[in-house]
Amino acid sequence: MDIKNLIKKSLGALGAFTFCAAMAIGCKSEPDYKTVRQEVMDLHDKVMGDGEKAVKNRMVLDTLSKVRLKELKQAKPDLDTTEEKNKISLLIAKLNKADDNMMDWMHDFQPDIEGKSNGAAVKYFQGEMIRIKKLDGEYKKALDESDAYLEKFNLKPASTAAEHDHSKH
Repeated sequence: MDIKNLIKKSLGALGAFTFCAAMAIGCKSEPDYKTVRQEVMDLHDKVMGDGEKAVKNRMVLDTLSKVRLKELKQAKPDLDTTEEKNKISLLIAKLNKADDNMMDWMHDFQPDIEGKSNGAAVKYFQGEMIRIKKLDGEYKKALDESDAYLEKFNLKPASTAAEHDHSKH
């Protein structure tokens, strides 16, 4: 074999290798939709726990508004019960709104991807992850505010902020 043919073969092999390497680097492998869907479901499960805490906080706030404020007024005559009832109503409304938004999300969520490509399913579940993270933030804010308010009256909140911090997702 002469030098010319050897160089041609070497350049051909090098070109083929370079092409394959460029294709491998250029082709990002998209995640499997099942992995992304499971991440959404895992966060959903944690946010559902926040929904349970919201129910507990709402019950304590309701009792505070209807019964405990009268008792507290006797101990603290300068307590403005009308103002406190308004604050409680606002907190309950925020907890209710988070619950309503969660129910809407669950109603709209479509875990079945029949007829969709993996790429389309991944895109859908990534969008749902954004939505469920927003719900998580809404619950966290409502729970943090209601917890702080209940602590003001030495009432044990249903949860602590650390319990509803799902920022790991």
